[in-house]
Amino acid sequence: MTPPPNYGPPAGGPAAPNNTMGLVGMILGIISIPLACCFYLGIPVGIAGAILGYLGRQKADSGFANNRGQAQAGLICGAIGAVLGIALIILSFTVRNFDWSTYLNR
Repeated sequence: MTPPPNYGPPAGGPAAPNNTMGLVGMILGIISIPLACCFYLGIPVGIAGAILGYLGRQKADSGFANNRGQAQAGLICGAIGAVLGIALIILSFTVRNFDWSTYLNR
């Protein structure tokens, strides 16, 4: 009797999901909302959160990650933070250049 052939160790399971982009996108997106009123920091942080959220969502759609919800939250919150920051800049210039004397001297 011959021994059975040796095929080597069994192959490993599937690779662990890479959830880093979606998680970091969600964290940056959430942080960008209160930072929108702090020296305009919400705009770059919101843009970074939205980009990482989008990339994390694509990674989850292709099967390399399993946190599509976190990535989606990063995309949405990052976009909201960036839009709030831009709106506050526009509002600050509008209020600063508004002629209040016509309404205060009535």
